[in-house]
Amino acid sequence: MNTEEKHIEDLLLGYFAGELSEVEEKELLLWLEADEANKKYFSEMADSWAIAHVPLFKSSMKGDFLDHFGDQMKKSVPLKGNSSFNWRILGKVAASVLLVVAISTTSYYAGKTGRNSEKEQIAWFETVTPAGSQSKVILPDRSVVWVNAGSSLKYNMDFNKQHREVSLVGEAYFDVAKDSLRPFVVKSGKLDIKVLGTKFNVKAYENEETIDVALVSGKVNVRLAGNKEEKTGDIILAPNRMVSYNKETDQVKMSKVDGASVYAWTNGRIEFNEQPFDRIAKDLERKFNVEIRINSKSLHKEIFSGSFSANQTLDYILHEVDVEKKYTWRQVDNVFIINDKK
Repeated sequence: MNTEEKHIEDLLLGYFAGELSEVEEKELLLWLEADEANKKYFSEMADSWAIAHVPLFKSSMKGDFLDHFGDQMKKSVPLKGNSSFNWRILGKVAASVLLVVAISTTSYYAGKTGRNSEKEQIAWFETVTPAGSQSKVILPDRSVVWVNAGSSLKYNMDFNKQHREVSLVGEAYFDVAKDSLRPFVVKSGKLDIKVLGTKFNVKAYENEETIDVALVSGKVNVRLAGNKEEKTGDIILAPNRMVSYNKETDQVKMSKVDGASVYAWTNGRIEFNEQPFDRIAKDLERKFNVEIRINSKSLHKEIFSGSFSANQTLDYILHEVDVEKKYTWRQVDNVFIINDKK
């Protein structure tokens, strides 16, 4: 391996360990753009890195990674394209590397983004949990996040260095490590949830009309992003309280909840209290990885309460919900079709 190849190898290892300077990050970006072979090699290394260390990303993992990727590292790193680079084209570098690593029921993505400023990092991590599964993620600050089916959690490579910020689409339960100097912020749709150390649940699926934040313990501040003109201030939640933001009406509602029930899903349980079946059906679809078609006008409007354990089937739950025997359903492949009983 010549000097130039060794330099690229060091850049790649430094990237995955989070140790590159801004100048080195720029150099690595341009090397990736120089040839498709470089991107392929980068992807292979990232796969092995993630397999060895996901879901806990640490700042220094070179030793374990070299053990896992040792045979590959003995090969020469493909050096395609001119090793010298033009700083003026840096702004035109596209976000072209997207790594997909499937670990158990969770997919982890690490990629580089376009840079809007010199301080912006080139990497982010995203946990995507498909329907029918759940994921547990340990963040660099030791906070623990359970990510529900059909959800994604995303955070930048500089998480825990100067700030702690994550973005959520879907549902997640947070057990946040306390750090009075660096508040923990969850961005979800138009809501920003700010905490120091606490336990809370956020439900913010794109296909549902509300974003719900329920507090189990501690204290959280909920702010409606972009609402500065109205000067409504932060909403301070107390334990066993939930704030619901309606995306269609732009209204906020407070309610009382059972703190333990809001995160029952992390143990595979399904609990709902006076919920319309439309909304319950969406939770069932994500949990069982199915589609539910409701061909009953009355069922759309019905309100239900119930609690079901992790090992109970969808067919069992539907039988329990239909206590008055008003509906019938049949399964066609992955679709449950519900009709009024004739």
